[in-house]
Amino acid sequence: MESQIIEKIVKTGPDVHLPKLLSTYPHARVKGRVITTNVVGVTFEGRQEIVARLQTGDRIWLEQEPANPHDHNAIKVSRSNGEQIGYLNRYLAANIVSYFQAYGYPVKGRVITLTGSGWNGYSLGVVISFKLPKPKQFNSEPLTPSFDDWDEWDN
Repeated sequence: MESQIIEKIVKTGPDVHLPKLLSTYPHARVKGRVITTNVVGVTFEGRQEIVARLQTGDRIWLEQEPANPHDHNAIKVSRSNGEQIGYLNRYLAANIVSYFQAYGYPVKGRVITLTGSGWNGYSLGVVISFKLPKPKQFNSEPLTPSFDDWDEWDN
């Protein structure tokens, strides 16, 4: 009998070339893969009521919104229940959208602090923090995201 050689074919994803991040962007700070930033657009479409229900430490999700008519790089910020809080500012979003495209899943974050006041016409604001996924977590095939890396910085 002839021996058969079976080669294992490993499908590799496309080379992912991610931009080097700056240490600061308008209203945002970058430390390693952790980004802390203000959420913009919190005064539109009744979002002030949603922001008023937030608490420090609440989980949030960030998700690319390529069909956004105002910005094709838009990254939406939502509560765990799906209520939209707002967006990342357009300068930060334009620089990190390739991370979201390569990863293919929403990114988990948390509320760091609430700002402003709902008193006498002032508006509420929110500061969030999230960690960009590691390049090894990028995959061209549909898989479930790894939550281990996201939670290692929680205490």
